Amino acid sequence: MVAGTDIDRACAAAKSQQPDLPSPDAPPGAVADWASAQFLEAARSNLTKSCLLLALEEEAAAQAAYLEAEGLGPESVAALRGSVGSASTWSLERISALAEECTVTLYAKLHDLGVVDTVLSVAKQVPDSTLLTLHTDLVRSYPTQLILAINHVLYERHGYRRQRRHGDPLDMRLSNVLENGNGSPGSLAVLYLELAARLSLPLEPVALEGGRYYVLQPADDSVVLSAAGERFVIDPYSEGMLLSETEVKELFEVEGELRPCSNEVMLAGMLGVLRDSHWCAAVGCPPEPIWAVPIAVEVALGEYRDVEVETSSGEDTEGEYFRVRFTEPDNVGQESRGQQWWPAQGYNLRRALAAAHKRSLLLPSDLNAQLEYALLLYFGKRYEEAWTELGCVLQAAKSEAAQRVAVPTFDPEEIQQMEVLWEKIRLQLAFAA
Repeated sequence: MVAGTDIDRACAAAKSQQPDLPSPDAPPGAVADWASAQFLEAARSNLTKSCLLLALEEEAAAQAAYLEAEGLGPESVAALRGSVGSASTWSLERISALAEECTVTLYAKLHDLGVVDTVLSVAKQVPDSTLLTLHTDLVRSYPTQLILAINHVLYERHGYRRQRRHGDPLDMRLSNVLENGNGSPGSLAVLYLELAARLSLPLEPVALEGGRYYVLQPADDSVVLSAAGERFVIDPYSEGMLLSETEVKELFEVEGELRPCSNEVMLAGMLGVLRDSHWCAAVGCPPEPIWAVPIAVEVALGEYRDVEVETSSGEDTEGEYFRVRFTEPDNVGQESRGQQWWPAQGYNLRRALAAAHKRSLLLPSDLNAQLEYALLLYFGKRYEEAWTELGCVLQAAKSEAAQRVAVPTFDPEEIQQMEVLWEKIRLQLAFAA
């Protein structure tokens, strides 16, 4: 649960004025709404701030759901606050301390190489601006030494590591990663980017697997990571390992050059993972991508085939199967093969919808992102909004078809399915009226 002072520090971490900061006694729902609004404002300018605000929203929303589920009154809120996230996390003091450790480690490595003796001897005699210039020049001359220093501090000394299990929303909260060390590919990449920026090493993210994985590459030609004519990138999820571009292309089946992505695209990718994690929790299916139930029109129409997935591993292990039939039941007592499911308006579905909404705003021209938002509105039984959003997607899809776009977002069969769902929602609204 998030204390009011922690909220203040979360904002202070962004180093910007927040005139509409919620008061310390604001209810968790109000804090979540505020953090959501601030996230969208920060998304284009400050990646770390955006991730902290997203974590704050998630934590406040979880607290609100807990209070709602337990039926606790406002008088209990104060007693519940302050148990998630220390002040040093929200204020970024923890990251500042990590950056200082990295600096000390870097200069120790450079001292062992006999590089910085002259610099250290004149350190007290020159202005800070000159020292910063000298530091920047050293980083650009010895980038691998700084990478080794960051890797030593993060992964060896402090034990930051990859997530323990796939699909846990906690591993995508930057605050939780700073506190506990386990992180998703995206959250560890954000932490690495922040540290490198503080240490004058300009890096930029490259999105892989549709934003589920990230590697980092130099942001300009002043930093060179290459050997024997091969360029290298940093893999924060594999403890800062250096991978050649050829290895990355082969592992992730990338064609063409590795291209950096913007803040919006990186955040949208992380939101996609967060959305899927909450969606799978709402559905009750395994969170692994190959087993997860898709957020798709065929699921909404009840045409998604029964799922039968063996979830065990190993030759001597008896197989366990996951079966779900995805149709909305007409009668409560209706029998079905497997588990008959329709998502309730619960916490995980609301969080999946919130993530999808932000993603649709960050990627306004991505019709798939808009469709997923419309579908989650439908699953949440917010039919009027779903009908409107789906209508916009359908109109854009038909426009692509009419213009004979070379690679349309949807094929004719998918457009026909959307038309059927759109008409189904219209009928539902008509009957409700």
